[in-house]
Amino acid sequence: MTQSPRPEDPLEDWLAAVAAPTQAPAGGAAAALAGALAAALAQMVAGLTGTRAKYATAHDEAARIAETADRLRTEMLELASRDAEAFAGFASALALPAGTGEERQARERAKTVALRAGTDVQLELLRSLVTAAELAEAMAQRGLASAVGDAATAAFLAAAGARSAYWAVRSNLQHAADKTSAERGTRTARDLLERIETVERRVRQLLAQRLP
Repeated sequence: MTQSPRPEDPLEDWLAAVAAPTQAPAGGAAAALAGALAAALAQMVAGLTGTRAKYATAHDEAARIAETADRLRTEMLELASRDAEAFAGFASALALPAGTGEERQARERAKTVALRAGTDVQLELLRSLVTAAELAEAMAQRGLASAVGDAATAAFLAAAGARSAYWAVRSNLQHAADKTSAERGTRTARDLLERIETVERRVRQLLAQRLP
């Protein structure tokens, strides 16, 4: 099994790893990479806004957004690595022997641990994506007007990543033994996705107003 890219690895390494005919990194890591790009775009618009005297009233907010987005960028790249590791762990669990009852139990335990790790990563990603989407919306509303498309793209990328993360959580939890915990995790994921999609709708409305 090839080693998953690290957060600091070049983007081309990530793209090559995702494109490779291996089981990880895959969709979950790609969603995290989309989130990191969303944060990067929000940071870019905030930085541009902070250099324009015309937007002096937004400079403090832009500085805060740039700082938060920079942190999110790093965090979501780390989540991409963690998701790849969790998925690789699940693939390893599937490869375990299942000839005896004891082996089957060990295999199921390993699968459960890997799925739980993947779920935790995707839930954490959803929380980060909420913040990224909100930063993008703030810059779309009050940031550099000529960069509204970039801020909107950040919101759209965050929403795309969130939809992927939500369905990953549902998939991971569909056969969980603890139904109460599974329902709670799925509900949390749905609530976070709804928050992001609400932001996305507002950004689309803003674009429609500015670009009739």
